[in-house]
Amino acid sequence: MTPSDVDVALSGEAGDRGLRALIHGPGRTALVGTLRSMIGPERELRSCRLRRTHYKPGRKLATYYDVSIRGVPRPIPIAATWFAGDAHVDPVQLSHAEDDLKRSLVPTSFERLWSLDESGAMLVLAAPLDPAFPHLRSFVDSARVADVLSLSAARATGENTRPAVRFLRYRPGQRQVLEYRGGLPEDIVLKLYKPGALRAVADRVVAFAQLTGANGSSPVSAVSPAAVIDDSDAIVYHRLPAQPLSRLLRDGFGGDHLHRVGRWLRTIHEIRPAPDSDFEERDVAALVNAVNRACAGMSHLRPDYAAYASVIVDCAIQRLATLEQEAPALTHGDIKADHVLCGSDRLTVIDLDRCAVADPAADLGKLLADLRWWDWLNGRSDSDSQAAALLSGYGPARARVARARLYAAILLVKMAGRRTSLARYDWAARTGALLTLAARAAGAGRGI
Repeated sequence: MTPSDVDVALSGEAGDRGLRALIHGPGRTALVGTLRSMIGPERELRSCRLRRTHYKPGRKLATYYDVSIRGVPRPIPIAATWFAGDAHVDPVQLSHAEDDLKRSLVPTSFERLWSLDESGAMLVLAAPLDPAFPHLRSFVDSARVADVLSLSAARATGENTRPAVRFLRYRPGQRQVLEYRGGLPEDIVLKLYKPGALRAVADRVVAFAQLTGANGSSPVSAVSPAAVIDDSDAIVYHRLPAQPLSRLLRDGFGGDHLHRVGRWLRTIHEIRPAPDSDFEERDVAALVNAVNRACAGMSHLRPDYAAYASVIVDCAIQRLATLEQEAPALTHGDIKADHVLCGSDRLTVIDLDRCAVADPAADLGKLLADLRWWDWLNGRSDSDSQAAALLSGYGPARARVARARLYAAILLVKMAGRRTSLARYDWAARTGALLTLAARAAGAGRGI
């Protein structure tokens, strides 16, 4: 594709079809050719599976894939980004970061870990390359990772086995999450942060775990860090033998778990941290800003959808203002089914990075919206059984639940902007269906 073709697609002038030309059409052909050149002539590219897309109108389309190479046991994550105009990429920095990995003898299945096409329209990065995370290379070499993690009192087993290292998240410039199995006393998950970002998050996460009794005997608890490695910008967690609640919801199950999660949420929402605590305060304005960012792509691709999304949010905000309010409380900040792990005898709530002091109804509303999403995804958009199970565990809280339902409407709008994949040919229909659900929840009409 020519730079002008890419610019038109990213501008939104060609609608969602224009973006899919980058994902499925000529853009994919260009990506596959680039990947083959990056792995080198001695290896064979088997597949390139799309995992995620993120569109910033007029600027870029970021796409994330798992790449399978013949003879390599695990898929390798890559990030391919299409840019409008200048990519604002520093090739010298990328080359230095790649050379640093090679000098450190970090194993990789790619001959080259990055590629920028001649026009500067497409940049491809392959794990473990990411100059924004200088400590990443220390954690991807299975031969040395036990020594690195000894800083956190995670000592090797004494055997000559190496842990298997896998990226759970490879988002260059944003975040990195790795998993280690075998070769250590316990399997672990490591979250890596950009320099300067760790301490504030670590303080909040540790404080949340302490306030909510993470190590208690409750059947539901918040995950507690196994270690915080300040000089490597990392937090270590024990990997739990559990599956996310979202997998159960796909099969129409989860009611008993949701009842227990409801009770746990009610407990943390009764906690009022001290004014000088490490928690940030969040309000409705912050939520609306997040929704607007999520819907930015929609405004370029389907202005009619974006206008209706704004009507829904405004209606929900106006109705919120008429309801009984209460003092902010401790909240998880990103509670959803993916962040509840179901073990054989207990539930563990993970991903506490966004915990804050806020309206507890916003927390409850986030989970209600997420349950509505899973019901809709599974063809049960008229079902309310999952929400009923959650609220039965949460207990009586009439005013809070009323606000939570309006927060859920706002968050369904955000999901319409963020969770519906542009790679799907029915993107418009799915986005419209979610906006219709949000409109009904907000009392803003029958929807699109």
